[in-house]
Amino acid sequence: MGEVSRTLAQARKLGTLSREEERSVTHGDFWVPEAERELYKVALSALNAAGIGYVVAGAYAIYEHTGIYRETKDLDIFVDPTNLVSAMRALKDAGMVARLEQPHWLAKAMQGELFIDIIFGMGNGLAMIDDDWYRYSRPAILAATPVRVAPAEELLWHRLFISERHRQDMADIVHLIVCVGARMDWRRIIAKTGGHWPLLLAQIQMYDYVYPEHRDGVPRWVREELLSRARNEMDRDRSGEQVTRGPLISRFSFLIDVNEWKMKDLREEMVTRALDQPLVHALAASDVWDERSEQVEEFLA
Repeated sequence: MGEVSRTLAQARKLGTLSREEERSVTHGDFWVPEAERELYKVALSALNAAGIGYVVAGAYAIYEHTGIYRETKDLDIFVDPTNLVSAMRALKDAGMVARLEQPHWLAKAMQGELFIDIIFGMGNGLAMIDDDWYRYSRPAILAATPVRVAPAEELLWHRLFISERHRQDMADIVHLIVCVGARMDWRRIIAKTGGHWPLLLAQIQMYDYVYPEHRDGVPRWVREELLSRARNEMDRDRSGEQVTRGPLISRFSFLIDVNEWKMKDLREEMVTRALDQPLVHALAASDVWDERSEQVEEFLA
């Protein structure tokens, strides 16, 4: 490890590494354990060779946009659901096992105890991965392999809905804003967030709290637009219906709302709607799967 560190430091001093090559060394040869690195290389090369449109998300995408590295053995690959079967066939041809975990959003490509998450929707059922993820992606190098990295706008939007007790992505969101907020397409973020705009406003206010002397990350018109909506929402007549959107951002923290307080669960409605899509039925029934989870088998039954 010391020898690798000295070699990398010498290469940087001599200026012989490009920005992408530095990240390739960091990702491929230094930080990622050997077994995971080789698996990533095989999987990414197989997807590239098959011409599959995909993006790398998760911790690696956050690193590309912010420079913040956190050790992880997970690799998240996002694909449009219409590309899912082709992607899984390519990974199977590369020697991996194709497993469908959740019919509306999650598959895994496995090799022994190692695996890669193939994500094609949102767990809360709100949306499927769309073409924007690839259209606005950027090139990078991961495990010495050319990849496309998820755009900052979609990463931010996706993380608005992750607020579990054991995992919440506020830090990722505010780091994205402070690092690349001035270059982000805020109109696309607002459009994609839609009726869930209070989550976006809350994270912008969190950004203001964390970085009290920073303002460049969020355009003034974005704040004015969202605060105007908040004022209108404050004066809106309430129906009195017992309903919770809590499970849309945390499946477990708001179980009491649904199970004991008997509130209407909007997550259940969204997931049911997602499962009713013909595309989801076709994906679950595809012959590409070597394994299906118990939940998928019950869905098909």
